[in-house]
Amino acid sequence: MGTFSRVFGSRQPTPIKVRYQDGEPVEFERRPARRGTRFLVIDVRERWIEESAWPFPSPMPVGGDRLRCWRVTARSAEDLDAPEREFVLRMRAGPGVWDLVRVAE
Repeated sequence: MGTFSRVFGSRQPTPIKVRYQDGEPVEFERRPARRGTRFLVIDVRERWIEESAWPFPSPMPVGGDRLRCWRVTARSAEDLDAPEREFVLRMRAGPGVWDLVRVAE
């Protein structure tokens, strides 16, 4: 990690580890496993798929990045009395690489 990233933070979404059941996220926590806060998904508000073109020239007529997205409300697993917060979970196609975007309040 460069000095710039440490000082100003990363510009990319936070990578996370997600446990899901029947195709829906049920629990997530930040990675790397520095024992970040674990969240339990309370409700899935919205689902959609985002598609984008490859960021470089390609001979393939189709392709790009395909993301399955969920807008969820979640609560900290350590403090179940805490208020619910809203997040967007995104899963990239392939091996299931997830990232997290906190929805501004």
